[in-house]
Amino acid sequence: MNILAALWVFYKKLIFPSFAISVLLALFFIDSSKFLSGVGIAYVFLTPSLHFLFYDLSRPKEYYFYHNLGLSKTTLYLNSILISLIIGIILLLI
Repeated sequence: MNILAALWVFYKKLIFPSFAISVLLALFFIDSSKFLSGVGIAYVFLTPSLHFLFYDLSRPKEYYFYHNLGLSKTTLYLNSILISLIIGIILLLI
């Protein structure tokens, strides 16, 4: 398994919950004219938080799988933050 495939396996568990909660937060706290901006901002902050909750608190042994593929915990956190920022910026610019 290459690095990008391993990152996809890691990140795909975070995409749907982060996006769904971000949409709900934007619906309740942001007016309709800035909806996508609200989703983008919520997504940027929510994804690393869910990363921590999902992997560090509920499944800490899953890090061994990624470590055996050559991905450290720091690398996974940095990639999670980077991908969240990219998606958040795209949503802010729409």
